[in-house]
Amino acid sequence: VLLGTPPPPGDASGPFVTSQATNHCSSAQQSPSPHSSVDHWKHAIQKARARPDPWAEFHLEEKETEPCVRYRYNAVKGEWAHDEIHIKMASQPFGKGAMRECFRAKKLSNFSHSSNWKSASNYVVKRYMETVNREVYFEDVRLQMEAKLWGEEYNRDCVLFAFSQVDIMQMCAVEMVNRPGKPLFHLEHYIEGKYIKYNSNSGFVRDDNIRLTPQAFSHFSFERSGHQLIVVDIQGVGDLYTDPQIHTEKGTDFGDGNLGVRGMALFFHSHLCNKICKSMGLTPFDISPRGEGATGLHQQTADTKLRGCEEFCGSPRVRTFSTGRVPPLLSRLSETSSMDENMSDSDSIPCSPLAMPAFMARSPLLFQTFSLQDSENEGDSGYPSERRSEGDPNDQVDGVGNFSPFLCLVLCVQLTEERWSFFHSSRAHVHRSSCVATEVERLSSLLQKKIGQSVLGKVHLAMVRYHEAGRFCEKDEPWDQDSALFHLERAALCGELEAIVALGMAFMQLPHHILPDLEMEDSAGNRAKGFRYLLQAAEAGDRSSMITVARAFDTGFNLPVDKKQNWEEAVHWYDSALNMMDFDEGGEFDGTQDEPRYLLLSREAEMFQEGGHGLQPDPQKAGDLFTEAAEAAMAAMKGRLANQYYMKAEEAWALMEEE
Repeated sequence: VLLGTPPPPGDASGPFVTSQATNHCSSAQQSPSPHSSVDHWKHAIQKARARPDPWAEFHLEEKETEPCVRYRYNAVKGEWAHDEIHIKMASQPFGKGAMRECFRAKKLSNFSHSSNWKSASNYVVKRYMETVNREVYFEDVRLQMEAKLWGEEYNRDCVLFAFSQVDIMQMCAVEMVNRPGKPLFHLEHYIEGKYIKYNSNSGFVRDDNIRLTPQAFSHFSFERSGHQLIVVDIQGVGDLYTDPQIHTEKGTDFGDGNLGVRGMALFFHSHLCNKICKSMGLTPFDISPRGEGATGLHQQTADTKLRGCEEFCGSPRVRTFSTGRVPPLLSRLSETSSMDENMSDSDSIPCSPLAMPAFMARSPLLFQTFSLQDSENEGDSGYPSERRSEGDPNDQVDGVGNFSPFLCLVLCVQLTEERWSFFHSSRAHVHRSSCVATEVERLSSLLQKKIGQSVLGKVHLAMVRYHEAGRFCEKDEPWDQDSALFHLERAALCGELEAIVALGMAFMQLPHHILPDLEMEDSAGNRAKGFRYLLQAAEAGDRSSMITVARAFDTGFNLPVDKKQNWEEAVHWYDSALNMMDFDEGGEFDGTQDEPRYLLLSREAEMFQEGGHGLQPDPQKAGDLFTEAAEAAMAAMKGRLANQYYMKAEEAWALMEEE
């Protein structure tokens, strides 16, 4: 059993730290002697045992002992393990939320040889008040343990700068085997202290307590994961967090609280890089100059938002991007937590459950450690004078409360240093900057096409949509078109196809579906810029851009000054658009499309029949294309038009006979 270094014997106040990350300090740090370390631990345990049990008055030791099957998840190996434990649980809940209710409980340690329930650890048991799939309980655990792993990864880096380390509470699922139906519950330690929600999953950032670590941790998770995810909804006591949320690129896993790239955009619109971010080498997210002063103002509530309704956070002009109905029982809402029911502080934020995908049991796991921050040694970012008033024992600026002494005595088997080194190195090589310039440099080095390869581009595009929806402005103010254009251009730089097409259409004075009200100056330079954007989109496989580029080479209209009318190029792009149709479901477009197949084929046929602008006449090719256009028109129920194409095919072949 590996444990962190305890506080010095002279420190007689506050809880102590036991963290897995303390085993990974640099070699420059001096380690205490073995005998000194043992003495320190004995001293700390004696202090913890001397503190009264906050739940003594509820006499949980008199409750019936219930056997349970406990399920724990190892995020490193992606495996589950189960064992049998015994708990005593109160019959009535002491707190309720929108979805779950909490019960007091005690659990004897599996390493204990006594049955003294009065000294057993205090726990909180949570259950959904309405019936949910059993998989929900397991995937709630998986989410929290995945987030815990990112906390350990953060600690590996921040320890080099002597910053505060973080930990996320150990949570497991327990099955009450003697109860009818063998119901499932969540089980986690009870902790005393002041619960604070530092940020939400939808852009809220608590800034009046000047807390740096939670925001830096969220930013770190985004970069260290290679933009694949971000850990948000940070809440808890000090730097001991519980019930976080994870946003992922796809936004389909980790329940309805996972807002995907839109959730990432909401975080970065609020986030201002602090001293920890800068010291750890995290790069600022590109925010428009006009938007920098408005960060953090658009989300005034800490409530967790659900996928599909996260846009309803202010302006009545907000348009819903997702029209799907959110399942009421599989949605993430603010919930009851492992805190005292008598807490009345306005900053006390309840925990939140989360619906998740299916559970699959696997082989045994390694137990992960549980860390506690020492309120006396807490030095968030190494600048304690910025956050803590001296002489006030009730000052909770950093949100650190008093921990249960029984929680402090938890002993957990640690991951080995070798496994952590491997895991850490595998994460480090995918670390990606939040800066567009660095992302563009990375994309330019890729062998494959860079279009659609950047999550950062998708985040900037989501920022555009939020600006357009009025999310980042007061309800009576116009939305910021300049900032929206700023993020649209950065999304295009990152290879986001939708942004490239929108900019191309806007600069060429053509209708565009993103920022449709945005008007660009009609100039030769802008039209040339728009054509280059659409040519890039056409090369990336966008059908509408292929047709627009083909029309430009066909007619000469909208061509930049360095291009000229070229029917050979036009045929190339018409053919490319036609080939794209062949890959669509059903094989071809019908007559309801704005550019149906038969129109493109007939135009190609006309060009081959006439010739010119770099294209040699080819009556045979023209006749074949007219025939193909006729067949496409027949398939689209355009019989009269099909007959006209058949007649034109005969005329083209007649020209070939004359030659």
